[in-house]
Amino acid sequence: MTPPETTQAADSFRNHALQQQQLLRQRMSKIKHKIAVISGKGGVGKSTVTVNLASAFASKNKRVGILDADIHGPSVPKLLSLTGQHLKVGPPGAFPVTGPLGIKAVSIDFFLPEEGLPTIWRGPLKMTAIRQFLSDIVWGELDILFIDLPPGTGDEPLSIAQLLPDIDGVIIVTMPSELSRVVVKKANFRTESRHAHNRRC
Repeated sequence: MTPPETTQAADSFRNHALQQQQLLRQRMSKIKHKIAVISGKGGVGKSTVTVNLASAFASKNKRVGILDADIHGPSVPKLLSLTGQHLKVGPPGAFPVTGPLGIKAVSIDFFLPEEGLPTIWRGPLKMTAIRQFLSDIVWGELDILFIDLPPGTGDEPLSIAQLLPDIDGVIIVTMPSELSRVVVKKANFRTESRHAHNRRC
């Protein structure tokens, strides 16, 4: 690749990234509140808490969405009885799958050709996927978007903290055991998002 071609490719990449960031801000501006749900370790019921909270708000006639940002172990489709569903795509972008009580849901599971296939991705791919979940999905107007994140402080939580610096809050799910209490301290989001208010369930 010649120097002019390299420069042109770099400019094209920057322009695309700028357009995607503008689209992300536009999409997210229609969502009143964005709440992340995380945990220090797996198996503490984080996804169940996410779905139960979403269902509780939806039952009060709130417009609710769930972004299942757990790329390697998505649980939301199963909990919402949406396994096997796929997103519909139109000119504005991809539309979430509508579940019980009108909850809008997006998960990597909806992109897989069949249930049970593993998603084996490194960090950059996961960052790109989460950015597209926020910018390319036509969420519409929502009162609350719950973001179900995988355990720990890996790529997905860091990506959300960087892409949504104005996130309204973070719910840290744990259980009454010494091991869980030790691990959950590491999942504190304040190191990445100074505006987040942490609560524990």
